[in-house]
Amino acid sequence: MAETVAVVGAGLTGLACAAALAGGARPVVVDRIPVAGGVHGWDRPETRAAQAAAERAGAVLHLGETAIRWQAGELLVMGPQGVRRIAASALVVAAGSRPLGRAELGLAGPRPAGILAATVACHLSETGLLIGRRPAVVGGGDWAARAVGHLLEAGADEVAVVAPDGLLRPFPDSRRVHVQTAAPMAVQGGPRVTALVTGAGVVACDALVLAHGLAALRNVDGAVWDGPRVIHAQPLDDPVTVEAARAAGRAAARAAGALLERAA
Repeated sequence: MAETVAVVGAGLTGLACAAALAGGARPVVVDRIPVAGGVHGWDRPETRAAQAAAERAGAVLHLGETAIRWQAGELLVMGPQGVRRIAASALVVAAGSRPLGRAELGLAGPRPAGILAATVACHLSETGLLIGRRPAVVGGGDWAARAVGHLLEAGADEVAVVAPDGLLRPFPDSRRVHVQTAAPMAVQGGPRVTALVTGAGVVACDALVLAHGLAALRNVDGAVWDGPRVIHAQPLDDPVTVEAARAAGRAAARAAGALLERAA
């Protein structure tokens, strides 16, 4: 019987990994979101094709279930039906990435309210909650463009974009968006953020969205660091490409196959 490989993440990377494992292992894919696709979106042709390929490879998808802990060849998963334990010979973590936090960006200054990660800012804006009339967004890649679009839709009067590496992808075309290519340096404010100090000057704002750079999401207890039975497959390219996501999944499948061969 084929060995089981647990894959955390049903985005393009996780699905590509599951498809590439065909014949060498039995992939079991877990994702806390109830549909496949991750940040790429469940309704894209690439997602549908990737999910179909994974299912043809014999992958079992547990969508809407959250991976909690990896220990001694067992993945603990929590979902609507309760706790599930998945025995596996290896774990592939393809849980995506997040924008860099304030400390990682080296932003000095006080710690006022109103400083949000792009993931949080996008979620709040999608629900109609306006985080600020004049927010500033740090970054020029995928998360930054997504945040700017959501902020404008939620009703922001204007959005200042501070892009250290310039705009890396198309941004919403609006006279309410003001872009400068500069390095963010410090935060100003009292109870709430009032400005972002950059290498080009001071940008007034009433909210600050952090969307520059990427770090891998490693939120499965017991699999935070690389281990003998853990493989991390999280490309950190910004902007991300479909092919980069697929390539990371295929590379993870090869690494899992090599791990199983050594164990055998």
